[in-house]
Amino acid sequence: MAVSVGGDEGDALNEINVTPLVDVLLCLLIIFMVSAPPATNTQMPLDIPAQSKVPGADPNATLLLSIDPAGVVKLGTQVIAGDDASVIAALKANQKVQSDGKLAIDAAPGTKYGEVIRLMAAAHEAGVGSVGIASDRL
Repeated sequence: MAVSVGGDEGDALNEINVTPLVDVLLCLLIIFMVSAPPATNTQMPLDIPAQSKVPGADPNATLLLSIDPAGVVKLGTQVIAGDDASVIAALKANQKVQSDGKLAIDAAPGTKYGEVIRLMAAAHEAGVGSVGIASDRL
């Protein structure tokens, strides 16, 4: 209860004091939090689907031009000479590259950056409209 000092003595202030109510509710909240069982660290089972297709078996997949650190160049699975003229000739002779107009370059770790750029330039010179960099699936 509130007490009025001075002024009208007949007017009493009727307000509810909520501080004790909040204190009790916070104490109850803490008690429930402490008494609740801890969360268990259970593992959820995951069903990862098996890879159903062999990589490269998709006829709609982009053809890969791969290079390793030793300089061995492959167009799909066919090994070709690493010089520019051989790469350009192989790309011009490949029907898939010419019909799709796209090619992906897969460089093995340790391959020099300049070799990848050289293959990209050779692909553009062979008339390939879209040349990309291949990456591993995550």
